[in-house]
Amino acid sequence: MSTVTQHKHATAEPATSKATWAKLAVGIAGASMSAILIRYARDAEPLAIAFWRCLGGAAALGPFAARRMGAMGKNAFALPAVAGLFLAVHFATWITSLELTTVAASVLLVSTTPVFTALAGRVVFGRRLPALAAAGMVGALSGMAVITGVDLGGGSLGGDALAVVGAATAAGYVMAGERARAGLGILEYATLTYGIAAACLLAACALGGVALWGFSAPTWLAIAAIVAGPQLLGHTMINLVLKDIDATTVSVIVMIEPVLTILLAFVLLGEVPGALVYPGGALILGGIYLVSRARRSTAAAPVR
Repeated sequence: MSTVTQHKHATAEPATSKATWAKLAVGIAGASMSAILIRYARDAEPLAIAFWRCLGGAAALGPFAARRMGAMGKNAFALPAVAGLFLAVHFATWITSLELTTVAASVLLVSTTPVFTALAGRVVFGRRLPALAAAGMVGALSGMAVITGVDLGGGSLGGDALAVVGAATAAGYVMAGERARAGLGILEYATLTYGIAAACLLAACALGGVALWGFSAPTWLAIAAIVAGPQLLGHTMINLVLKDIDATTVSVIVMIEPVLTILLAFVLLGEVPGALVYPGGALILGGIYLVSRARRSTAAAPVR
């Protein structure tokens, strides 16, 4: 998934250490491999990949979060449960989109999460939407129209639509997490959301008759790499640096991720983006940039 969890943090100190920037670079590099590794997990269906990704993340973080989770009250589980449900739908739709459309279209469309977050903040919580954010939303939506318009006559429109649903549900995950993290540490929150997402995906696999094992060795290696790289190293590193670098700066820098993924898809998968993906992608990334810059003025708005 190519999403930054946007939480409220104190203002970053004037001097950010090289180690912190290195963590951010590692996080972006890990996250940018997600789509490529999913393509390498050829034997597994998308729901199975999503299940193992979430279960692996929960299993890896659980031992470190167990002590604090034992002291949590029952009410503390509600928001992580909502976030976990959104995360399950996000992975299910976005990973499926990679089977139906190009890597370039999928990662660019799913990266519009900040646009949906800003829109939901306005519609659901009544947050003020600055002109800068509105302009960014128009730009990003225009870029989405360009990319999906290319696929209207082909068989990729369904994949594009799923990537957009993935972006919207990631926004729900982000907003639920923003509230949940006010009273939870990153380890407890991540363990709960990953675990709940895995449970939802397990139910979906059972209902759909999706196989969860019997894969080839290369597919299992790809799934293990997805857990270790994008799920743990990528997302964890990006979340860790949010205590030292403000969320707006991180959101803007992480825009490099879809660009890296597209380059990797060209080198490793031989995928060449269509001509209109370039202007469409530019509009999307430019729109995300404007929305991310506007977050500084909207983050302080009351959440009601």
